[in-house]
Amino acid sequence: MNKIKKVWMENKILLVLAIILVICLAIFIGVSVTYFYGSSSDKYGTRLDATKNVPLKDELFNDIKTELTKSESVAKVETNLKGNIVYININFVSGTDVEAAKKVADVVPTLFNDDELAVYDLQFTIKSEGDNNFTLMGARNSNGSGLIVWNNNKVQEG
Repeated sequence: MNKIKKVWMENKILLVLAIILVICLAIFIGVSVTYFYGSSSDKYGTRLDATKNVPLKDELFNDIKTELTKSESVAKVETNLKGNIVYININFVSGTDVEAAKKVADVVPTLFNDDELAVYDLQFTIKSEGDNNFTLMGARNSNGSGLIVWNNNKVQEG
């Protein structure tokens, strides 16, 4: 016991600083874990709460495929929903013009109702291979202008 008292008396300041350091480190670790990992088990957090009130039906995806394949220039359509983003991949037959492909894709937002358009983003990828080869991406943000915005990369035709 005398040894402990002797160490305490000789190193009082260092021991107090060490205790303060350990307490600060514990607080820092606790705050870091809470901030970076949070308490939510959902990988999207609360961002998708609005999608619970406005769910998309499988019929909508079937309508998208049906409407797009009415065009003779469309070879294949794939749709996918991840979170609040609807991914629409459209493959066109050889020889399809870029502007004609954009016009075909412009039909898709009209298939959604206003509530769905206010919650879900649309992401388009349109491709054509063969004589008029191109790949173009476009998006319609639920908070944006309401138009599909296409990337402005120069389309390489080849």
